[in-house]
Amino acid sequence: MFGIIEIMLTAGALTLFSSTYFKDIKKKQVISAIWLIALIISVPLINTEWSRMTNLLLDEEHSHNGLPKEWEDKQVLCIHFPENSTLTEFREGRHHFNAAGEEIFVDQSWNKSGICLGGFIDYENGFDFMLDATNTTENLEVKYSESSWGPYITSIGGYEPTGNAYWSLYHNGVVALVGIGELSLESDSVIMWEVVTY
Repeated sequence: MFGIIEIMLTAGALTLFSSTYFKDIKKKQVISAIWLIALIISVPLINTEWSRMTNLLLDEEHSHNGLPKEWEDKQVLCIHFPENSTLTEFREGRHHFNAAGEEIFVDQSWNKSGICLGGFIDYENGFDFMLDATNTTENLEVKYSESSWGPYITSIGGYEPTGNAYWSLYHNGVVALVGIGELSLESDSVIMWEVVTY
């Protein structure tokens, strides 16, 4: 589907063509019709973008920045996949699913691909929360190995980092100082997994 910019550029090009091809009163009618059609086509796109923007919490100082407002003060799990390694269904932006596993929207302006699962309450342990949250939607199988430091995440959604890469855990925007098995959650915790290299 064309974006708003493409629609306006097309309408502008058609206006230029019409102004040279048609004469006087007919020219005004054709140009008016072009812009009316462009406006009609743009309204759903503008409405969708407006809904997306008004539904997001946009506060860079807050751990819920860029997440739906209804998830504020609730627990969220986000998984950002490496470029070209995202599952097909989670490409082209960050997909947002509620606690019932229903997709709310896709934020295509987000600069990373992946998924956020949110709106959860009453979880105290990060590992329990992660396993339950990833079970609300398909294709997010979590694989891990047990170690003396607790569970070590080896694969999420079928992606297993290799070489010097690993899944890194963030809690409320900062690198977690403990593993997922020892992570104590707050009522508004945001857990994020991202692949990094050392």
